[in-house]
Amino acid sequence: MGITGSRENKDKKPVVLIVGGGYGGVQCAKALDKTGHFFVVLIDRKSYFFHNIGALRASVEPDYAHQILIPYDRLLTHGCVVQAEVEVISPDGVKVNGRDEPIQFDYLVIATGSSYAFPGKVAETEQSQALAHYDNLRQKIEQAKRILIIGGGPVGIELAGEIATDFPHKDITLVHSGVALLDSGAFKQEFYTRLQADLGRLGVKIVFNDRVDLGTTTYANQHEKFIEGDHTFLTTKGKIEIKTDLTFVCTGAHLNNKSLKAGPLVAELDPNKEGRLNVNEYLQVKGYKNIFAIGDISSKEEKLAFLADKQADYVASFITRIEHKKDFPEEYHPAKHPAMLVTVGRNGGVGQLPTKGGIVVGESIHLYFVF
Repeated sequence: MGITGSRENKDKKPVVLIVGGGYGGVQCAKALDKTGHFFVVLIDRKSYFFHNIGALRASVEPDYAHQILIPYDRLLTHGCVVQAEVEVISPDGVKVNGRDEPIQFDYLVIATGSSYAFPGKVAETEQSQALAHYDNLRQKIEQAKRILIIGGGPVGIELAGEIATDFPHKDITLVHSGVALLDSGAFKQEFYTRLQADLGRLGVKIVFNDRVDLGTTTYANQHEKFIEGDHTFLTTKGKIEIKTDLTFVCTGAHLNNKSLKAGPLVAELDPNKEGRLNVNEYLQVKGYKNIFAIGDISSKEEKLAFLADKQADYVASFITRIEHKKDFPEEYHPAKHPAMLVTVGRNGGVGQLPTKGGIVVGESIHLYFVF
């Protein structure tokens, strides 16, 4: 267990414990820390923040990973970051590996997020390990001639775009089980059409409404979902034969709720919402006035970085108000309109803005949402 920042709450300020150092957790920690009224404790298993937007560029661009793996050591002024594996989250405290007693709190913000196999996300706890992992992957991509990507969600699309942009002569095939990229029907047709066109211009071959039979092929590492070596795979419906020497399986994101299942808050996990925590109109976990949930783990609205930030700011403001005995704020208002931004290589991308009617934009969005 490692600790960076102030180890002692000398002024006996109210303790806000935040579990999870993704977009929502970090934004909430920064907002509360800035007030100077709280002792903020952020717990995460990693020593760094993973800037996930545009992160797949690190798979092809040397040194890009340094820009997206940001150490937590300067995050807080009035508090600390605890690097530890969370074992149990309960209303009475948070139990972490390496510490006998649970960490106590006055307020708890649960922002445990979700996990995805590398290179969609990174599991390594130390920055140096993650950097070495990216270097290794980049070499594998450079050496490969035929690349298969299974899954046409944001990760599959962005990975295909990055590889095709930097290595235009590679044979890249993307197989997606749906009839359109992403989740068909959630966005305007123009959004899907432009995404497909962007990949097409880069030479990516797309197979829709089909799956790949991997047979008994296994992954070398549970945190990685890519397969090395020469293989010939067959799609299950069209019986299309695909030869590949590097295969990425870009499916299977899952919520980080294991530590919730190990405690009494398991009762508030909603099986109809993939095991997310049920929250009320103030983002409080139902039945608890001082426990909040934001981001992917919350049952409220879509799971996007900018919405996690919005929820974080709301909760930080709410905690500040109730600590100072002020009236409750207005209830949290979820976004009314769907939105998504997907980069397609360093020179392209498509987005649908969260406006009435859903304005679709493209071409230059990569300039605004990646380093």
